[in-house]
Amino acid sequence: MKKDNYKNIILDHHDVENKIKRISLEILGDNIDQKKLIFFGVSKNGKIIAKKIINLISEHSEIDFEMVGVEIDLYSLNHLKFEKDFTVNNKSVIIVSDVSQSAKTLQLIISGLMSLDPFKIKTAVMINRDHSLFPVKIDFSGLNLSTSVNEHVDVKVNKNEEFTVYLN
Repeated sequence: MKKDNYKNIILDHHDVENKIKRISLEILGDNIDQKKLIFFGVSKNGKIIAKKIINLISEHSEIDFEMVGVEIDLYSLNHLKFEKDFTVNNKSVIIVSDVSQSAKTLQLIISGLMSLDPFKIKTAVMINRDHSLFPVKIDFSGLNLSTSVNEHVDVKVNKNEEFTVYLN
């Protein structure tokens, strides 16, 4: 494990790009018969990862895509804030996030989308910490990381949209 300013680097930007490529191919394989996929990118990092996945899948497929950013406000009665209107009816949905800590965020989004009649909902994360407190299955992950609850995973993105993952 490399060190950078007293932080342990888990994945550098080359590692992350390779993980995103693998996740993209897994998502394509799981949805090869679909005409359209709707991606929900959670916060800034999830949106960047989702866009990278869409670009990679587009190189190998004629599937249509829609990208919807979603923010979580845990202090509001309506926890979900979508950046635009969308229709899910009988479409495959992929929720993309950088890290799954407790899976609470993913659970909130899944619950919010269920009434919209999706064909299926899958989850994709760069880092799955294996500390799920909610009944959410991570379908596509870059790295499953068993850590203590006292450790913290930071995902940093630079101006070139290159990610580095740290463990503190």
